[in-house]
Amino acid sequence: MSSESNTFKQKEPNFFVKSGRFFWRHKGKSVLIAGIAYIALLKKAKSIEKELNEKVIDGSVLVWRINHGSIVESTIPSRMGAGLLGKLLKQLTGGTKEMTMLEALTTLEMAAADSRIKSLVVRVSPEFSNGRKGTEPLSVGLGFAQIQELREALKTFKAKKEAEMGEGQGRTYFFIDSFDDQSTYYLASAFSDIVVQPTGYVPLTGLSSTSFYFKNLSEKIGLKMHVEARKDYKSVVAPFSQSSMPEKHRENLVSVLESLNNTFIGDIALARSTDIALTAAKTSDQPVKAADIVRRAMEEGPLDSAQAVDIGLITKQGYSYDIESIVGPRKAIRFEKYGEQRREELDIGNNQTSTKRLGQGMLPSMGQSSNMQKIQEFNKHAKGTEPVVTVGVVYLLGTIERLGVQGSHAIAGALRKAALDPSVSAIVLRIDSGGGDVIASDTIAAAVDYVQNEFGKPIVASFGNISASGAYYSSTACKRIFASPGTITGSIGVAAMRPVITQRLLDYVGTNVEEVFAVDNTSTSVFREPEGPVLERYQRNVDRIYDDFTSRVAKGRGLSAEHTESIAQGKVFTGVQALGNGLVDEMGGFTRAIEAAAQLGHETRIFSIIKTLQYYIDRLNRESMHKAISVGHIESVDKALEKIEEQKKMLIQKTKESSDSVSDITADSLSSSKADVAVVKIDKENIPKPRDYKADILKNIVVKEFPDSESSAKSLFSKLIGSTISVSVSEALKQEISQLLMQSPNQVRAESDQTRFK
Repeated sequence: MSSESNTFKQKEPNFFVKSGRFFWRHKGKSVLIAGIAYIALLKKAKSIEKELNEKVIDGSVLVWRINHGSIVESTIPSRMGAGLLGKLLKQLTGGTKEMTMLEALTTLEMAAADSRIKSLVVRVSPEFSNGRKGTEPLSVGLGFAQIQELREALKTFKAKKEAEMGEGQGRTYFFIDSFDDQSTYYLASAFSDIVVQPTGYVPLTGLSSTSFYFKNLSEKIGLKMHVEARKDYKSVVAPFSQSSMPEKHRENLVSVLESLNNTFIGDIALARSTDIALTAAKTSDQPVKAADIVRRAMEEGPLDSAQAVDIGLITKQGYSYDIESIVGPRKAIRFEKYGEQRREELDIGNNQTSTKRLGQGMLPSMGQSSNMQKIQEFNKHAKGTEPVVTVGVVYLLGTIERLGVQGSHAIAGALRKAALDPSVSAIVLRIDSGGGDVIASDTIAAAVDYVQNEFGKPIVASFGNISASGAYYSSTACKRIFASPGTITGSIGVAAMRPVITQRLLDYVGTNVEEVFAVDNTSTSVFREPEGPVLERYQRNVDRIYDDFTSRVAKGRGLSAEHTESIAQGKVFTGVQALGNGLVDEMGGFTRAIEAAAQLGHETRIFSIIKTLQYYIDRLNRESMHKAISVGHIESVDKALEKIEEQKKMLIQKTKESSDSVSDITADSLSSSKADVAVVKIDKENIPKPRDYKADILKNIVVKEFPDSESSAKSLFSKLIGSTISVSVSEALKQEISQLLMQSPNQVRAESDQTRFK
């Protein structure tokens, strides 16, 4: 026993000695491994520390820095090229990540419903971090209608915080050194407290419009513009054909400006009424109307910050350093970071739902069938019990063109892709466009019809700052149309313009032109003014397009031809006016449109599932037939069709369900035998009835963009520079490239005949 104990004691130090010798022999590798372990541990510790620092706790205050370009309608690039490269390079050089309107609105709504958030502080300031030069304009850079959407979200935030914490609590703060434009003040007026530097200004002067007219200049240089407008109020081509503003245009413009300005005054007066009343009481015993004070301020503006304080338009003079005292002991959380974290907490942040690869191919040797996978996916969503609705969002932004990543074909493709997605029940078409190409507008309008008719998925239009002319044309068939009070819409009309280069211009530049035509048709010549049969055809074409536009509006909106004509003729309206004349259904922003679409999608769920399943089943049947013919099981397409008809008749006779159509054949009847062609049917009985549902964007709606902006950017980035970056570029060079690529190149179109919805 003693011997064994001594042996054990001798072995114990030998283990450590041997270990020490081993590490000494491999000391280089040991140091490397220890270093890697230390770095990994340090990184993990920093990660935990960062997570704790950014963790939202009860008693947090959201801090949001805004500048021109920090909030955008969509991060989907308007076109391939400089725009997309600029966005990519902005991220590479450390620029601030853009926040979309939808992200901003939903973050405000989430914060309003989150009892941990006690207040909101906004600071308008430039971006200096990560190599940025801080040259962004000190404005929100948003349009009238977009600001109204944010104001509504801020109003909800304040109301919920007061209800939760008590009157006067949950205040919101807006800091800026000086207002550079009225739109930024319009947003600020929705905050509880507005703080401006003593040297700052509030440039309230009322809304106005300035137009230039180039007819005399064109005549001087010998360039004549032949224009056709339908009808009197279509003003887009007037600057090129008139030397001053036509009376009809002035009438329409005054109406729109007065409507917008009245809304502008009313919103500011309502938001600042308490402060205006308190300041007025100091100088007068007579009651005052807040709207009268705001209107008088516009007549006397711009105002310095002291004057603005005296009449209650801002709360006080001060500096951004005061933010620290406002936050106090509470925890400051970046607005963008809170949005990301809260979406993860609510499990609604990930817009990209994964597609499970299910199902087997019709013929095993030929691999899996994508159509069968889609059918299996639809079965999964159809039998789902959770009352959650996925809404697809497609953007129509900027001038409507036929080509490009935001062209009509791309938008139509995005609508179709959303329709074919098994998880999507409804679609929102978000529009911020003044119109554009006739053919492109028609392509998008046809895609809206196609998706709703063929797949049964409702499309709801959400108008941003503007949805006029061709943009309105594209939305006429949508189930519902939402707009903000300040949205500009209408302009139901057509404008066609073609340049005519006169002899005077040719003489001036010392050029002579000779034209030879094989056919007696000079309609394509830019050196001849249209006349005779050419002019008649030209005018007939414009008339035809106008008639088509008005008939689409009448049909889509359920209006009489007479009423449609009275609100057409190129007239422009605000959202408030459009609600009154029937061009829109409801006042509401982006999130309201999404909720309405979700509600419609839920109500029509069975119908859309059946319609979309039938689409994939038809494709699967054709695929099965083609494969059977390819491997010699069937002689030809005609023979296969005969067999399919025989199977349908047998099934109809067998089930004795005369109410089913001949195309309804059960999914269980899928066959891969060599003698038969596989045929599939929708099993309507197994599709559950819709459950009770009230759409709430924070609780039971998933939003999915089409196309996905991040994936498209990553795809192009990968093609351009590969999946990894191995070359270090100096900071100065990165900034120079960033400045170069962020410039939007001028688009030049030279056409002999441009017909536009604009």
